[in-house]
Amino acid sequence: MPYITSMFMPRAKGDRPLPVPKISKNLALISQFVEIPDDVVFTVEYSIRVAQMAVYELLGIDRKIPPILHHDDSLKVKFDAVVKAFL
Repeated sequence: MPYITSMFMPRAKGDRPLPVPKISKNLALISQFVEIPDDVVFTVEYSIRVAQMAVYELLGIDRKIPPILHHDDSLKVKFDAVVKAFL
């Protein structure tokens, strides 16, 4: 997979399109190359979240998208990382 690192290349805000472009009425983009603020690409959750956002917005479905969880902010995760670093 020669382009596997392309998702992790540096980019600026606005380099990637939104799942449903602002002027779109019937077009949505779903992939690892659309922009979801504060989320991390290359996960199953990212792919599912993008598809949900696109479908809900285009069909006018009033449901919440599952929240983005920041596991790295947990004190337990940080403590476990320090313990594993020294074992």
